[in-house]
Amino acid sequence: MAKAKAQHGSSSSVDPFAEPNGGPAVCRAGEFQFAPRQSHSNGCVQSRALFWCKSGRGSFRVNGEKFSLEPHDLYILPWNRHVVYQAGEREPMFTVHVHLVPWLRFHSPWVPNVPHEKSEALHDSPDRRDVRWPGFDGVVRFHVEAESALGRLMNYATEWFRESPRTESEGRALGMLVVRELERFSQSGSRSNERRPQELQRLLVYIDRCLAEGPTVDRLAAIISRSRSHVLKLFRRHLDSSAKAYLVQRQMREARELLHSTTLSIAEVGIRCGVADPYRFSKLFRRTVGMPPRAFRGLGGPLPSSKVPSRHKRVPARPSA
Repeated sequence: MAKAKAQHGSSSSVDPFAEPNGGPAVCRAGEFQFAPRQSHSNGCVQSRALFWCKSGRGSFRVNGEKFSLEPHDLYILPWNRHVVYQAGEREPMFTVHVHLVPWLRFHSPWVPNVPHEKSEALHDSPDRRDVRWPGFDGVVRFHVEAESALGRLMNYATEWFRESPRTESEGRALGMLVVRELERFSQSGSRSNERRPQELQRLLVYIDRCLAEGPTVDRLAAIISRSRSHVLKLFRRHLDSSAKAYLVQRQMREARELLHSTTLSIAEVGIRCGVADPYRFSKLFRRTVGMPPRAFRGLGGPLPSSKVPSRHKRVPARPSA
């Protein structure tokens, strides 16, 4: 099995994205839950894809080379790749993909898609091409936690792509942000690659994906078929926090984001964060943040005249990365 390059910083002082006639842009993003042993292939994908395994296991081949896929693996895949995905039998992977076009000509027709086969219309478009990106040649592998800045940016990109309409200026802004965050993550070295126990990684992924269900310590113990005390030790030893405190902090972080980025009611925000009782949610928020949810929203949330909440529902997407 071939090994992907580990993360490392660029030694070049030349910015490959500082070109006068074009620049990076995110042109497609989505997520996909594979079925057990499901296989999928794409003949010639023209993007630099960020392919992230949020949970589960499997493998894939890029231009004939095989790579393993485990929870929190993020691979940067090369331009013009032939790729074949193979999901595991017991824990098929749940994946996110963000397609970065390194050079999209300014003012070219905005098409929020990338070609996956040579027969598709966008293949070899003169308005799109790859760039030489030092430190990101070939297949590059990172280990990315869901709560990291890069993980949160990946999640945001998939949410952004579901919105309609999407614009060229937004895709370009997001593309540059993805590039810079990847470079910062790469330069952070081994600190970003500290591996936590697989049991804990699995629990953190579950918490992120099922926050609205109100995860409890007992539920976390059931997820990994271990005792409550074992879960408490995992969080204390590796996160320097009690499991209950971590859950509350994660819920309140989500609440802060929703209060500032949506017009959901206070009660709806609580439900999205797994605290269905409005009184308990407000009390918990005040105790954690230091002010009531309504006051916090007033510091920088959306205009109160807007009555339509942002959409947060999941929609299926075809596998492509």
